Order: sequence, then structure tokens, then C-alpha cells
Amino acid sequence: MSMKILLVAANPADTGRLALDEEMRLIQQRTEQSPHAGQLEFVPVWAARADDLLREINRHAPTMLHFSGHSSLSGLELVGDDKRAKVVSGEAVLRLLDLPAAASVKVVLLNSCYSSTMAKAIAHETRCAIGTIEPWGDEQAALFSASFYRAFGFGASVTEAVEQGCTSILLEGYTGADDVRLHGGESATSLRFVRPPAWSATAAPRTAWSPDGRRGGQQAGPIPLFNESECADFVTSFLEDASSAALTYLDVDGLLGINNVYGEHVGDLVIQRCGELVAAHSAESAALCRLRGDQFVVVERNVDRGAAEERAGKLVARIRRHKWSHLSRDLHVSATGSLAHWRFPAEDAPSLILRAVLGVKEAKTTHRASLAAAPLALPKLVGDFERREDKISYLSSYLS
Repeated sequence: MSMKILLVAANPADTGRLALDEEMRLIQQRTEQSPHAGQLEFVPVWAARADDLLREINRHAPTMLHFSGHSSLSGLELVGDDKRAKVVSGEAVLRLLDLPAAASVKVVLLNSCYSSTMAKAIAHETRCAIGTIEPWGDEQAALFSASFYRAFGFGASVTEAVEQGCTSILLEGYTGADDVRLHGGESATSLRFVRPPAWSATAAPRTAWSPDGRRGGQQAGPIPLFNESECADFVTSFLEDASSAALTYLDVDGLLGINNVYGEHVGDLVIQRCGELVAAHSAESAALCRLRGDQFVVVERNVDRGAAEERAGKLVARIRRHKWSHLSRDLHVSATGSLAHWRFPAEDAPSLILRAVLGVKEAKTTHRASLAAAPLALPKLVGDFERREDKISYLSSYLS
């Protein structure tokens, strides 16, 4: 299902100045980075009066009510007729949300100070609410809400979106992430408002894959993590009955160095974000898997060579040009890729993968390109290279 968010913003004239416009700008900027941003509909209500809440809920039947502004233990500070603060009590908000007209509201985000008590009163088994137990600065509020909504666009649940919002605060060096509280029953906090894309950062690291279910639509579940043998089986299944195919192999450069300099948690976030980019910008009919953690394999069936090459080039460029400073200041991430066209019908999956891996090895050695063409033939190798086990062994040795 899609998600309609009623964004209620209030900054009365007699209260401290809030950067509400900056929060809205950051929300728009970050949600645009998600593959299902079109399923998030924002309805802003500026300089909100008390009656605006009831009127706009009647008009729009939102899935989520978001308040940005000042609040205290007494209630929310909206704008009065004299443009000064008018306190709307927690009891009044609770009564509003108990109306049949507000039955559509499944999530309430009170992005303001000391709002956790009100959020706890609002929440129940089928509705969750988020608030804070301490003062809430402009920077924390904007970072939290922007990353919170972006997570929804990647198919996250409410619980997962809250965690991403809190993590964003910490990554930017601010305090306050531990002040956020999520209240509500499990059925409410586990809600997802868009269909998860090909890969979800919070899903299990491996999932079963059915070739028949993959063709012609998005892969269900996360990008599976495979070893060399499992990856070969994965590609073999996908190539069944295909007349042509293209395999893109992507290697995230310098992950060990990123872990050493920035910490393993940043390295994990880099791989997470790379997976999101791969899932969002690969063809919908492609099969995706991870290999040894920091490498990605994208396979397309029955595709035009030129189109496959264009997509592969853009994918590598998106990883290299992504604003990695959002994760950590001065962080830069690059990736090297190789595209191998399947030589139907003589070539098996291990040989196809191995050619792509050799293409990346060559590109890194010569520093000639971020995306290289795989060699047209494998080098002369020692041993009986007709056996699948030997090919997998060579693949493992090259990856090591």
C-alpha cells in the first residue's frame, strides 16, 4: 500500500525560530533517493492552526500524521489567531485520533521536544507513535525525519525506519538518537507501506530464489549472499532457457581500508547502500546476488547488448558519484565493474562469472576504466578445465 503523510508544521511568532523549511527540504531530497519514492505522498500544512488538524484529516485520510514544531509536556504548540502559540493538549490530540475520521492514521510522528509521553498515550495495538524524551534540535529533527521517510521508500517497517533515522543522527555526529521512543503494538510497528524492492537492508542475509518467480518481475526478498559455488548455481538457474544474457560483476573497492579508517559499522553501511543502489538501478527483470559480501552480480536475460552495457556503466557511476559524505565526512567509495556477454550455448555459468571477474582484475591492474569489458576467452589454465569443480576453484583463487 502507498503512504500519505500529513506534514503539520507550526512555529508561532512568540516561540523560538525553527528551521522547518530545511527539514522539509531534506525530507524531499532524501526520499527522492529511494526506489519507491512515488508511493510516498506528502501533504504539507504550514503555520498550522488547531482546526487544521481536523479539517485536513477529513480531507486527506492520511496514513501518517507528522508534527514538526514546539511541544512540551502540556501539548503541541500550534498557531493561534493572533499568530502566537496556542497549546493543543495531549487529551485533545488523543480524542481527535479516536474519531472515525482518523481511522486511516496508522503512524504518528511527533518530531518535537518532550513528546514521548503524548506518543505513548496515542499508541495502541493498531497504531504506533514516535516521540522524544528530551529537547530536540533542528539538526536532529531534520536528519531523523528525512532518513525515516527514505527508509519507507526502500520498503522498511516502522521499527526499521526509526532505527535508520536514529542511525543517521549518530553518523552526522549529533547526540539525541537515544532519546527517540517508538510506542505501539507489534502489528503496528511492523507495518510496511510500500512493497520492499529487490533487496532490504534489514532482511536476512540470504534468501531462497526461484527462477520461475524471478523472471519478469522484481526478485522477492533481499539480495542473497552466496559463495562461489552457490553463485554459479544461481546464475545457471537463471540462464535456463535463455537465448542470450549479460552478467555485470561489481567489486566495491577498498572496503577493508574503509573498515580500518571509519569503523566496521560504516563499512556495513557502505555495503548496505551499494546494495540499495544496485537494486534500485538494475533492470526489473535482472537477477541479483552478492558474492563474498562486498561484490555484486547482476544477470540479465535476453537483453540488447548496448542497453545492458549502458545500464552497467550507469550503475558503476552511481556508486562512485553517490554522496558518501552522508555516512561519514570525507568518505569516498568507488567500485570497479566488468560486463560479460554470455556465449550461448557453449558457455556455462562458472566460465561466464570467471570472465567477468578477470575483467575487473584487469581494470584494477591497468587503472584504465571503472567499467571494463570481460575478456572474450579465458586464459589457458592448468588441469582439466572441463570440470565444474576446477572452474569454481579457479574462481575462488582469483577472488582471493
